[in-house]
Order: sequence, then structure tokens, then C-alpha cells
Amino acid sequence: MKKLIFAVLLTASLSGFAQDSKKGGADKMLLKMTTELSLTTDQQALLKPILEEQSILRKDSKENPDHADANKVKIKELNKKVKEVLTPAQLEIQKANMEKAKAEGKKEGKE
Repeated sequence: MKKLIFAVLLTASLSGFAQDSKKGGADKMLLKMTTELSLTTDQQALLKPILEEQSILRKDSKENPDHADANKVKIKELNKKVKEVLTPAQLEIQKANMEKAKAEGKKEGKE
């Protein structure tokens, strides 16, 4: 009986994990932003749907390259919404992190 209960719980948790992985990009980004920018719970709640939409648009751009230009415009609009949620101090941190990531990307390209 214990094995049966364990198997049911394991199956339920794995199916939940599979569903979460569909939104993995948005959740991962939200966690990263929360850690790096010390987001409040209110900010997290405001940003989650924006980041989910961005993730969907990026995935669509990969799957349908002919949508890439239109999706890029929509993503830029969503980036503006993200900036509206952040404080000036958080925007500075985000800008510094993006510049650092860009510089590291250029270093990797040269190697």
C-alpha cells in the first residue's frame, strides 16, 4: 500500500513539474530578477504575466521565424512595461547587469 501511495504522489509531482517547465523561461527570469533586483512580492505579481508573455513570444519567434519581427516589437513594448514596474535603483542594477552580460558575451565570442 505504501508503494502505491508513493507511486501516485511521484506521478502527480512529475506531471506538475512538466506543466511548470512550459513556463520555465518566465519563472526562471522572474527568480533571477527577484534575486538580482530584490523585487517585492507586488512587483513579482505584476511582472509574472509580462515575463510569461515575453517567453511565449520568444518561443513563437523560434518556431515561426516569419513572426520574429512582429514579436520583437511586442517584446519591446513589454520591456517598457517591465521598466514601469521597477524602481530607479532597480533599473540601474538591471542596466549594469545587462552591460556585464553583453561584455561577457563578447569575450566568449572572441575565444
